[in-house]
Amino acid sequence: MPTAHEGRPPGHGGEAEVPALHLRRSFRWQALLRIAVVIAFAVDLAVFPPSEQLPLSVAVAAVYVLWTAATLWAAFGPHQPFPNWVYPLADLTLLTVLMAVSGNFSDPNWSSPLSADIFLFIPVLASFQMEPILTATSGVLAAASYATGTGLGHMQQPYWHFIFVHTLFILVVCAGCVLLSDVQQHRVRSIRELAEHRLWLLDRIMAAEEREQRKIAEVLHDGALQNVLAARHFIDEAACGPEDVTDSLQRADEALTAASRQLRSSVRTLHPEVLVSGGLVPALEHLTQQASERGRFHAEVHASVTTAGSADRPLYWLARELLENVVKHAQAKNVTVTLRQSDAASVGLSIRDDGIGIPPDAMTRSLSSGHIGIASHRARVEGMGGTFTVHSNPTGGTTVEATLPLE
Repeated sequence: MPTAHEGRPPGHGGEAEVPALHLRRSFRWQALLRIAVVIAFAVDLAVFPPSEQLPLSVAVAAVYVLWTAATLWAAFGPHQPFPNWVYPLADLTLLTVLMAVSGNFSDPNWSSPLSADIFLFIPVLASFQMEPILTATSGVLAAASYATGTGLGHMQQPYWHFIFVHTLFILVVCAGCVLLSDVQQHRVRSIRELAEHRLWLLDRIMAAEEREQRKIAEVLHDGALQNVLAARHFIDEAACGPEDVTDSLQRADEALTAASRQLRSSVRTLHPEVLVSGGLVPALEHLTQQASERGRFHAEVHASVTTAGSADRPLYWLARELLENVVKHAQAKNVTVTLRQSDAASVGLSIRDDGIGIPPDAMTRSLSSGHIGIASHRARVEGMGGTFTVHSNPTGGTTVEATLPLE
């Protein structure tokens, strides 16, 4: 039965969980960094006290302290953070007002470094929110505020080279913050997509396991179990009718023999003992023989190597999956399984049939419907550094080839 996520492709669903966690953490660091801004202008007011409007300057500084406390409360409390645009807007507004009323914009001695450097915090703080456009806008507005405020404040004694260089410096820092914000955003998006893909793949693996268990139950119920029940029926007949004991017991023995053969075949398929004891080639021959009996086609195995080392088991399970697909879908009359050494460092397995062929998008449609058999083997082969190809034969049918490196 499909799970809740069965039809959901990766990248859809659960989008908010991972970013919310990172955003909460970034808002906390942003709030803590804002304390450094408070310390900076507190030191500036102490070292370079304004000659005029000191009470008003202290009042504006107190408002910014309260704003800092509010951001800490929103970041560390059980509350939702403020909207993203509120943070840079409040920072820029309060710091610009503070620079204006404290006289930093019009300092005739150009002695306070705060009037230029304090605006560097605006794009830095905004970059924590992982929104490059918001960071760029904040940095440009911060540079414009500095250039406008300092230019107007020093109209009588302009120092345009100084203003230009500091404005350019703010914009350079802003550009770096934009790039950093973009990297953070891309990283969080990648983490989210990987997490979603992991859940998506886990759902399909669980669904595939459930299908395999159902398949095993159906095989046992329709095959071995029916023979066992028939044998029991024949034994009951023998017990009830002494004149037909020999015939009933013979039929019971035939039914039990068939059940034993079916169970042995199922066990060998689930646990390939022949692969452990005999090696890859005998295991492939056994698989191919079973498939040919069930699919009623002629099959051959050609092998120029005896083992693929650590790749024996992946190749065995890949052959099992591919032969199962041939039995179910190919309607083939002839199948050829080939195991060969592709080069000095790799071994290849190919399965060729003359059936009805496979559509180009068959694997994509199969994966979207929750069937991950071949797709999982393809991912495993490519994850081991190999290649996996599926193509149609010119004369009809399909050839699947997998190449794995030898270790």
